[in-house]
This record gives sequence, structure tokens and C-alpha cells, in this order.
Amino acid sequence: MAFQMSMLRHRVEIGRYTSGKDQFGNQLPKQWQPVCTVWAAVEALTGRLRFESMQTAEQSDHRVTIRWRRGVEPGMIVHHDGREFTVQAVLDRDGRRRWLTLLCKEVRPA
Repeated sequence: MAFQMSMLRHRVEIGRYTSGKDQFGNQLPKQWQPVCTVWAAVEALTGRLRFESMQTAEQSDHRVTIRWRRGVEPGMIVHHDGREFTVQAVLDRDGRRRWLTLLCKEVRPA
């Protein structure tokens, strides 16, 4: 995959929502827990790429590409420009630990 650093022009925050209980056993509201803030390339999937992503159980509508890093998992949330995306798949396409491709579904549009 020929990908260049200059294509990483969006600042995104990756994290998850956590919930817990207080000392009385009452459910606390979900809170945002950031994992990392990174530069990324956020692209909407169109045409053939969208059709290919629809062949899986989950339908992805965006692709987020970041530098490779540990700890990014399916189910995490990507915040970008007031939008929220759920990570459905994490791919290291060439296996060289250079880039991570996150296939995402938009949950909350801007």
C-alpha cells in the first residue's frame, strides 16, 4: 500500500466509553476515556470499496488510516470533527506494522 505521511491530515481521538458503579452500587453514566490522539486520513468509502465492506456482517462506511500502534481494537470509538465512528475492524494490510486501517461505521454525524 503506497501511503504517505502527508495524507495524515486529520486529528482524531481514539478511545472508549466506560461505565461503572459508585460505592452504593448505582450505575454511573458512561464517560469518555481517551486512549490516544493521532494524525489520520479519514475517508468515506464509495463505490467498490463500500460494496466490499458490505460483504461482512457489519457494514463499514468510513476508512481511517493511522500510523501503526498497539492497543487499537474493534469496538473502540474514533472522534473526528464532531463526528463519532465505531471501529469494526483493525487491519495491518501489509503486515509490516507501518499503517493501521480502521474500518468504521459512523454512529453520530456532525
